[in-house]
Amino acid sequence: MRILDLDYIFYLKSLAVTRTKEISIGKLWDTSKQFLPIFMASAIGAALSIGAALLVSQWEDRVGIREFHSVAENQSGILQNGIDQYLSRLVALRALFESSRDEISRRQFEIFAERTLRNQTAIRTVNWIPRVSHAERAVRERSAIDDGIPGYHIKAVGLGPDGSLAPSPERDEYFPIFYSTEKPKTSPVFGIDLASERKRRETLERAWRNNKPATFADFRLHTGTGDQFGFIVVLPMYRQDLPSDTEEERKRNLIGFVQGAFQTSVMIETILAAASEPAGLDLFLFANSTDPTASPVYIYASRSDAASPRPAPQAVLMAGTHWSGELRAGDGRWMLVAIPAPSGKFGIGHDRAWIILIAGLLVSGVVAAYLWASGRHARRVEVLALTDPLTTLANRRAFLERLTMAFATSRRSAGPFAVLFLDLDDFKDVNDTLGHAIGDALLRQVVQRLRNTVRPADLVARFGGDEFAILQADASDPVAAATLATRVGTCLAAPFEIEGHEVRITASIGISPYSADLAGPAAMMMQADLALYRAKGDGRNCFRFHTGELDQEVYLRVTLAEELRLAIGGTELELYYQPLVEINSGRIVGLEALVRWNHPTRGLIMPSIFIPIAERTGAIVPLGHWVFEEGCRQLKRWRDQGIAPELLAVNVSGVQFKRASDLALEIAASLARWDIEPGTIEVELTETVLMEITQKHGDTLERLRQLGVRIAIDDFGTGYSSLKYLIPPP
Repeated sequence: MRILDLDYIFYLKSLAVTRTKEISIGKLWDTSKQFLPIFMASAIGAALSIGAALLVSQWEDRVGIREFHSVAENQSGILQNGIDQYLSRLVALRALFESSRDEISRRQFEIFAERTLRNQTAIRTVNWIPRVSHAERAVRERSAIDDGIPGYHIKAVGLGPDGSLAPSPERDEYFPIFYSTEKPKTSPVFGIDLASERKRRETLERAWRNNKPATFADFRLHTGTGDQFGFIVVLPMYRQDLPSDTEEERKRNLIGFVQGAFQTSVMIETILAAASEPAGLDLFLFANSTDPTASPVYIYASRSDAASPRPAPQAVLMAGTHWSGELRAGDGRWMLVAIPAPSGKFGIGHDRAWIILIAGLLVSGVVAAYLWASGRHARRVEVLALTDPLTTLANRRAFLERLTMAFATSRRSAGPFAVLFLDLDDFKDVNDTLGHAIGDALLRQVVQRLRNTVRPADLVARFGGDEFAILQADASDPVAAATLATRVGTCLAAPFEIEGHEVRITASIGISPYSADLAGPAAMMMQADLALYRAKGDGRNCFRFHTGELDQEVYLRVTLAEELRLAIGGTELELYYQPLVEINSGRIVGLEALVRWNHPTRGLIMPSIFIPIAERTGAIVPLGHWVFEEGCRQLKRWRDQGIAPELLAVNVSGVQFKRASDLALEIAASLARWDIEPGTIEVELTETVLMEITQKHGDTLERLRQLGVRIAIDDFGTGYSSLKYLIPPP
């Protein structure tokens, strides 16, 4: 055992103390290295944050003002569209009067008005104001009393002892309120002669002079709750059997007016309550006046306002941040001024700049906060750019971007996919018959059904109008795409219930599965579009896959269509004549003209190939005219040679029959040109075509019969084979 001496012990202690000091100095250096960058970053960040805060504050001003202007303009557009929809109710009421040859009764007016104005609280009353001559006054007054309007008489405004209503003095003509939705029927409104008061008389005169809706803008309603400011719109009506093109004709043929009284506050609140625009705008409505000190006639407070904004003159509002535009109702005009609500999102401040300034001591915090704010705004703009505003689905751009990503991942051995391109059949009929509002509601319900049908991994997009596309993920085989197409077709075929209407539609679907041979998304969409075209051509309400043969068919169809147009004016077409033989005797009783196309490079092309192309492209009309003209020319030549047949049959396409509105005139002109007896010409129509044109174009068949041309049914028994279709034709 070794015994340590005191010197060795002291040496160990001194070594320990030295190493402890070295460790402490190292820790201190490490600590200084950690805080030094922070201090430097804080100093630099403080300077950067001040500059960044200034820049960001300016950017916030610009972005806030731009976004404010955009939303204000959208609000104005929503209000204008809403006003136009309200006015359309008056147009519908006028259409009731115009559609009837007899005078509309009071009961009919009340029933129609009640249905038209149901749930329309902004329309206080609608009235029918006939033009009554002095000679008709007594009859009108008795008629109203008989209808249940007690004590009805035509009254003038301001003739009473205190400026009230009084019986109207004798005048050449009156414009009294005859029918009205005003309740009760003892209301003094009945019988007021609108021509007895200057401003209303001027409104009526503007309406018939300009033949447009005229507006009495400065009007105080006598019914309703809240703000009583409103306006009146009148629509002129004229005799339907007489012209009303000139001002003199309109004055002479004027029979009355349809009038509606609207409460401004209720209208604006109702329209904006249904809008999805964000809160944050205070709206001030001013009468169309040049006085900048005028007070607003109505104020709409933002939903974010704790208290209603105070009225302010137009000049004061337009001196600050504002947006202004015009609202129209008939010929009435109002100035709409929007300002950011103090507590709304457009109350332009510098929140982000303050955040950046406070976080400026840490450079990383400044950068993170700035990027977060900038990224949030950029994402919002990007979402708006990639979303369909009506249905909130992805739009065409978003779909193509997702499709491009799908191509990239599939080429890296990811799963296959498919594109389903669908179009709603006869959607235009819904818009034309029920209106665009019903059409928009139908589209939203269609979207809901599509969302419930596809998987979360699939993407549904609206390309515009009634066109939709589905990007089906993990479509490993065509059966998966066909199954989805079947589900989509089934769910859309079920009836839709929209505002009391039962709407039925179907969908045509084109499917393009992914293939490594495809050049890219554009080629895939083109294939889906061609498949959709084939589905529509096959009768609609079905789905079709794209095939290589379809590409070749489309290319050939386009090429032949152009070459056929050139051939009709050239020498490539010729007629073959097939004998018509009487079965009993074996005698040739006539010839049938058959067109053939001698193509310079493709050889002889049969009608089964080029006739369908001509029908699709519209070339069937000039082609059919050429066939008939050439047949008449040849028949005349045979007649001059003494070998003309008793009958020449010419086939007429159903498409040609429908599109050629003057077919009978063209046939008559050709017969006259070549001096051909009509009885020697036979027009052949297939059974199916004859059935269609008998129902829709029977007048053309009748003109052909009167011309003396024979009409024959070709290929009877290959279609419906029903003898009842032989009865209606002449």
